[in-house]
Amino acid sequence: MKVIRLQSPWGSVSVALDNPQLMTVEGSSDKAVFFGQGYGAVRFRLWQLDLSRRVGAGELSQIMGTGALRTDVFQRRLGLKALAERAEASDASADPSSWQGQQYQHIQAYVAGMNQALSDQRLLPAECLMLKYRPRPFSITDAYLLAQLKYFINSAWQYELFHTRLAGRLTPEQHQQLLTTVSQEGNPIPPLPLDANGQRFVDVEEALRDGLLGMKHLGLASPDTGSNVIAIGGQHTESGLPLLAADPHMGHVNPGFNMMCKLVSDEGLYAVGSHFPGAPGIIVGRNRHAAWGMVGIMADNQDLFWGKIDLAEQRVETVDGWVALQKEDQQIACKSGKSHEFTSYGFSHGRLLSEKDGYGLFLRWPALENPQGDITLYSLAKCHNWQTFRASLTHVHNSPMMVGYADIHGDIGLQAMGYIPKRKREIGSLILNLANPHHQWQGFVPFDELPVKHNPPEGYVAYANQYSESLFSHKCALSNRWHPPSRALRISELIEKTSRHNLESMQAIQDDKLDIFARQSLPFLLSYLTEPSILSEWDGDTRNIKASQLFDLWIQHLTTKVLCKVLKRGSRMLYVDFWPGCRWNILTILQHHLEDWQYQQDSVRQLVQDAYIAAMDGCSNLALPVVEFQHSIKRPEWVRKLLTGSYPYQGGNRETIHATRQNTDFLTQTQTGDSTPVRSKPYTFGPGFKILCDLSENGEMRYMMNTPAKGNPFSWQLKPTLQRWQAGLRWSMTTPSPNGENKNGRD
Repeated sequence: MKVIRLQSPWGSVSVALDNPQLMTVEGSSDKAVFFGQGYGAVRFRLWQLDLSRRVGAGELSQIMGTGALRTDVFQRRLGLKALAERAEASDASADPSSWQGQQYQHIQAYVAGMNQALSDQRLLPAECLMLKYRPRPFSITDAYLLAQLKYFINSAWQYELFHTRLAGRLTPEQHQQLLTTVSQEGNPIPPLPLDANGQRFVDVEEALRDGLLGMKHLGLASPDTGSNVIAIGGQHTESGLPLLAADPHMGHVNPGFNMMCKLVSDEGLYAVGSHFPGAPGIIVGRNRHAAWGMVGIMADNQDLFWGKIDLAEQRVETVDGWVALQKEDQQIACKSGKSHEFTSYGFSHGRLLSEKDGYGLFLRWPALENPQGDITLYSLAKCHNWQTFRASLTHVHNSPMMVGYADIHGDIGLQAMGYIPKRKREIGSLILNLANPHHQWQGFVPFDELPVKHNPPEGYVAYANQYSESLFSHKCALSNRWHPPSRALRISELIEKTSRHNLESMQAIQDDKLDIFARQSLPFLLSYLTEPSILSEWDGDTRNIKASQLFDLWIQHLTTKVLCKVLKRGSRMLYVDFWPGCRWNILTILQHHLEDWQYQQDSVRQLVQDAYIAAMDGCSNLALPVVEFQHSIKRPEWVRKLLTGSYPYQGGNRETIHATRQNTDFLTQTQTGDSTPVRSKPYTFGPGFKILCDLSENGEMRYMMNTPAKGNPFSWQLKPTLQRWQAGLRWSMTTPSPNGENKNGRD
């Protein structure tokens, strides 16, 4: 692509693609750079930006028809646009020299660039042509709206419906066994707090009963994240200075959620990394002094509450008595020309999602009380040491994250950030009662009380959504739904296996697909088989697709057999999909707790053998899975195929470092008894991009994405990028040292 040279109200700026995955913006001022970044975002991602804006505002039906109406109704009930307007007003009225005032000015420049690109756009994206519409200009509110949307979707509030439903069908012993978490240190973390005798506290039992009662009133019958960040200190590297690796995991979509950018200004801004189109800045990346990566911390930052409502009087019963509800008349325009009208309700502690027979289900999250916060991460892009890094995170109020860090001074660390409710007891993963004083929030966990680790004695930090006692013990409760320690244990194993690391060894760690759980559990499981198995020589490397598929099916059938006397099929399937550590818990139940699940302990042999036979039968009908990159336009079928990129699955599951996964498990697939191969459900979740940063004088940064910077919708345009991704090929550039020349190199 040729260099686009622009004049903005804040100075000159150029926009160019250095390669198919990196957009470089260079300008005379920071604001000019953000103008150029907004220009490039619309130039390459106009469809994605408009789609996200419509999702957040509840305006999809206008272009997609009534099939999107339910999504629009849900989004209008959330009221994200009102939160965006509050955040915008707060920043607009702030002192221009404050971080809020600067943020508003940077967003102004970004949006001005977006609208300049929209004005210059001669040919609309193919999606707009297919749907026969032209996007309207962007507003400053839209940037805040997209930030609120990204904040909201990075959560697991639906898990509370599932957890309440499941817990109500289990004894306390069964519940603890099925939904426990194993810490990185190997100890069980109970799903709900227990007293000294191992029993639930009275108020936790009360919360469970209240949640089940609320579901009964509302007629509700039923209801993943995963990323890695690694920083290795100089004592373990060839250069004597740190290395950092980050690979956020997200849904595989076309175009991808992120866009790789390099931002350089004459005022000293230098930042390169992932940009989420919609607001200026860099989310994950590096500058001349430091590098950082973000990982979901699995925090319980949202709660579902139920309570009595009186819509005629527009009020809800809370712990403070009856409180007024704010009524909002909604009108959703549909593509047909008709409109759908309804009324949404909310108050400071929740938005009404559904109601039945005088009871309502409310969703509460911190932005309802404080939608303001840092959404551009400008001060993070300019951090230059551990102290300024931590200070830059204090204003981030949105999605709770664990941020990994490394710098040229030799510091490494982890720091949690974001607003997380402070509760009297950790009962947030159940549906709560608005009128119960024990269920109410007690403010938010102060930043200085959030988990932090700085220059640990082992010389490295690694976070992969696991519960680590060294990080979380004796801290405020943040969650009860952690990932198992598989990825973190494997990362530690690989780090300690090599005495001196470089970018090549870090790349091998980042791409590793060995399932450590499979390797550890196979000796126990294989000991019950009476005949040789192909798994006998398998070391857990999931690139061996047939062995990996067989093992997965074996565990799935074991799960079904162990739980079938207590839970119905739907609950079993939801458990496998919702609970990250399900395999670890099923193995523990097999070894120690079968009697709690209506089996004799000596039934283990028969259960293992029967599950293995069923898995062998299932594998005979499974074709090689594929990884799919799905587009938001899925109808008609020929269009869906035209817009869906794919490649053969090459290994990796939710417990491997390269954690590709399916939305659901193998048992939800059709498995016939004939010889025709059954197409496995595609893998649609995994790493969105990977970066590697060398903090030595060399300053090299390697990066790769699985979708190009341009939002090309067609599968054949996506193919070259997917081929590079399959091969693990990274682009490389050199980051200039703080006092050196810019030695930028390109692949």
